[in-house]
Amino acid sequence: MTNDDPIRFGTDGLRGRAGDTPMDPDTMRRVGAALGVLLQRTGGEQKRVVVGDDGRDSAPWILEALAQGLAAAEVAITEIALCTTPALAFLTRTEHFDAGIMISASHNPAHDNGIKIFAGDGSKLGDADERELERLASELQPASAKTPRIKRNPELLLRYDERFANQFGELDLTGRRVAVDAANGGGSELAPRILRAFGAEVIELACEPDGFNINDGVGALHPERMADAVKEHGVDLGICLDGDGDRGIFVDEQGTVRDGDDVMCLFGLALKQAGRLPGDVVTATVMSNLGLHKALANADLRVEITPVGDRNVWLAMQQLGCAVGGEQSGHILFADNDLVGDGLYTAIRLLELTTSDAPGLATKFAAFHRFPQRLVNVPVARKPDLSTVPAITAKAAEIEATLGDDGRLLLRYSGTEPKCRVMIEAADEALTNRLCDELAAVVTAELGT
Repeated sequence: MTNDDPIRFGTDGLRGRAGDTPMDPDTMRRVGAALGVLLQRTGGEQKRVVVGDDGRDSAPWILEALAQGLAAAEVAITEIALCTTPALAFLTRTEHFDAGIMISASHNPAHDNGIKIFAGDGSKLGDADERELERLASELQPASAKTPRIKRNPELLLRYDERFANQFGELDLTGRRVAVDAANGGGSELAPRILRAFGAEVIELACEPDGFNINDGVGALHPERMADAVKEHGVDLGICLDGDGDRGIFVDEQGTVRDGDDVMCLFGLALKQAGRLPGDVVTATVMSNLGLHKALANADLRVEITPVGDRNVWLAMQQLGCAVGGEQSGHILFADNDLVGDGLYTAIRLLELTTSDAPGLATKFAAFHRFPQRLVNVPVARKPDLSTVPAITAKAAEIEATLGDDGRLLLRYSGTEPKCRVMIEAADEALTNRLCDELAAVVTAELGT
């Protein structure tokens, strides 16, 4: 990579195929050095950064390259190794680090990797800081490739365990059976460990990371295996995390898969009933199902709609003082969890709603009725403003007229991949599929690879 090549943070940090730009050693050294320079601007004592990863084979050399850049800026590095993104964010804040870096490509396959950078308060870096990092990383010369000093302290992760024990001190899962699919990622050790600490009998699925099996037909993107396991083992709750554990998809005791919309509806209604839902509002992105809006409206609740991305949900919840919000994909943010998406935390909150006498969750999800929804990811060769492509705008207008108030269309580019997302919802599944296929075909004809 040369200094002329742009470094661009996407909707969730930097991400790409490990070894290729931007996930190559030179870029990682530049980013590490840029972060170090940014931290040093505030003055004071030596700056400290904590780094974790989700177990991918490429994580060690990415850590090494980042540490070379950080060390060149005289920043101290602490490594906790295998962990989840929310655990890393928690430790960044509570252990008074100046920044945290999670090495992860979330739900992507093992050949990809990425980095998410957190400020000292555990929140993701804001847009202004990311733009400054991009500028600095493009201008700085690569740091020396000498071996940096990295303090390894995996025991620090036990502070995250203690946090659960303190917040849920009355929770007793003795005699309860819970299944965990950690996607062979960052939650493979900590999720079963924390659940067992509450007394649960834990059945582990995909909790054996080998560097190459992360998200390989398992985890939040593939809950079907968990649905079978729940029925086979008589499980009270199945928990499917993604690779870095910041989102969760769940399976109730009847084997029904429950996504973020199910969870937001359940907690919106439960918090309303408990008098703990400020403004009677739940925050969700444009991807959430129309059924969520209708179920909450029936209870006189409002949905605040944001663009895709848990950072956008976080901003809206901060501004409105919301108690709960999230994404259909499983990022759920609670105000009493510092607005941090955490699949395990959401699971504990779900288990907290049940008792040993009434462990079932299926009836608590019953208020939500999902509208048929179809999402097609169309590979694209370029990303022009969609409103400037006449054939696409004409077809979209035709579909919106057909749907009226009983459905909706969402058309947007992926923030991390060369794809255009085409999503249609309608009361009728056949109509949903037909309209989605028609629009996807037009997008493919105009922009496809």
